[in-house]
Amino acid sequence: MPVLVRIALRNMREHIAKSVIIGVLVALGVIVLVLGNAMMDAAAEGTRVAFIDNFTGDVMVHGPSKAAVSIFGVQSMSMDSDTTVPTIPEFERTLELVRKDPRTAKASGMAVAYALLSVDAEETIADAAMENEDNNGPPFAIVFGVDPENYYDMFPSLKIVEGGRPLPGEPAIVIQKSQLESLAKRYERTFAVGDKILLSGFGTAGFKIREVVIAGVYERASEQSGPMQMVYADIDTARVLGGLTLGADETVKLDATQTSLLDTDDLDALFGDDMVESVADSDKALDPAKFAGMLGDSTERERLNAADVGAWHFILVRLKDSGSAPDYIADLTKSLGAEKIDARVVDWKAAAGSFASFSDIVRIIFNIAIIIIAVVAVIVMMNTLVVSVIERTGEIGTMRALGAQKGFVRSMFLTETLTITLVFGAIGSVLAIGISLIVNALHIEAGNDLLKLLFGGPTLKLSLRVVSFAFTLVMVFFVGWAAHLYPVAVALRIPPVKAMQVE
Repeated sequence: MPVLVRIALRNMREHIAKSVIIGVLVALGVIVLVLGNAMMDAAAEGTRVAFIDNFTGDVMVHGPSKAAVSIFGVQSMSMDSDTTVPTIPEFERTLELVRKDPRTAKASGMAVAYALLSVDAEETIADAAMENEDNNGPPFAIVFGVDPENYYDMFPSLKIVEGGRPLPGEPAIVIQKSQLESLAKRYERTFAVGDKILLSGFGTAGFKIREVVIAGVYERASEQSGPMQMVYADIDTARVLGGLTLGADETVKLDATQTSLLDTDDLDALFGDDMVESVADSDKALDPAKFAGMLGDSTERERLNAADVGAWHFILVRLKDSGSAPDYIADLTKSLGAEKIDARVVDWKAAAGSFASFSDIVRIIFNIAIIIIAVVAVIVMMNTLVVSVIERTGEIGTMRALGAQKGFVRSMFLTETLTITLVFGAIGSVLAIGISLIVNALHIEAGNDLLKLLFGGPTLKLSLRVVSFAFTLVMVFFVGWAAHLYPVAVALRIPPVKAMQVE
């Protein structure tokens, strides 16, 4: 056994109280690091699997936008930015490029909109907002307009437990069971497949109402982290609610006769007695035939409000190997550039938006806490070692007088400190493994959606990895090395002769 190690073990026995204090700090630090990283790793992996398997796929293609775009819309905190979700230019060509890549397993188009679920056509958005104060207003829904031929096969975890998929061309939705229960509670009636409800859409496209049939009721095959307010609609319903209509991109030209009213400065003439008198004649004013004549031919208006059948917000892609996503994104981006198609290609995390970044934020907070704990541990260990050095001043002086160099004294203290960290670090690692096994066996359930995001699933699972142990070992050695620097400097400042005189 090397001399330095024998000296370190002897000093640990002679100063057992101080060694235990330092060792307990090291063991606790190892337990916190190992369990914390195990929880963060499990949450990150759970979130990744949940979103890839349930919502985003491995890769997402979307239209050009200055702000970040997710499947839930434009992610922007600025009030001045445009939050309109961009459409994919030349969708069919883009989809062809995606599908011809041999790494592509499945691909499907999608559009997104936002709506309130209700059955009362007279219920307004403002009414809903006020009623939501008691948590009893119309349920909010993120409306995913999907291609039924591809989307449901792409995400098999979406299990339709009642009814079925919407038929082609049918204004219908597949709704989550909990949302249907919220509707039933609000309107004090039961809802079943085949019933009609209203989707009151809102957003940059304005307010739009669509009546749809409940085609099916779904549940997830396994509860995972992620948003739980989605309804899946036929693509045209989502397009209309999201403003993807023929009139959205078409400039309407008015002739001089249609704009003549805007040229007058005489408001009395515009809203004069003639208008009041005509409205006062209620029998004639409310004549449907007369109103139809006043409004004129509505064919063009109906055409402009029809869904733009070529408009899609996203293409979601499942790969044969999720690990190939970075190379796939780079290659597809080059292919789109070569075809002069202005579209963006992002990974699952960008597609998931703020939901996926939650685990990253938690990890950052955890790492900051670890740094603070490490600093405190270094200070406590340093103070303990300084006391030990002071008590051993005579011993150090004698060693220096007998010819021990400063380098030997430094190595002696470093070996002693690292031996303590290694021994108690091993004890902490064993305890951490035991605690993780107990926690996993208990199957601690997440009580709410926030905990589901934090846990990366419905239950708390700790995932121990070799990388985490290696990181912990490096951190422990760094703490031990940093803690010994100041005490050694104190010891070496004392002249050997003076040190030998200290009892």
